[in-house]
Amino acid sequence: MSVVEDVRKTLQDFLAPELRAVTARLDAIDSKLAAQDKVLAAQEKTTETRFAAYEKTAEARHNEILARLESLKNSFEFDKRIERLESRQPS
Repeated sequence: MSVVEDVRKTLQDFLAPELRAVTARLDAIDSKLAAQDKVLAAQEKTTETRFAAYEKTAEARHNEILARLESLKNSFEFDKRIERLESRQPS
């Protein structure tokens, strides 16, 4: 055998199995990442659904509070009382 053939044989004997092992590891990592992507996508969807429900509830509560405040304002007639107080004070 010539030196070139010896080097080629050595490289094939050493590199080919190493490259296959590296490829197998990369494939395993890709599989894990794909599985994690699916889990994260499901979690994101769940979070978005929960956040949308919370927003809806918070908005309804906000509107309820505003309506109650308006009702209280009307029942106590704050506008009229303030006008009377302001009219009593000298300018």
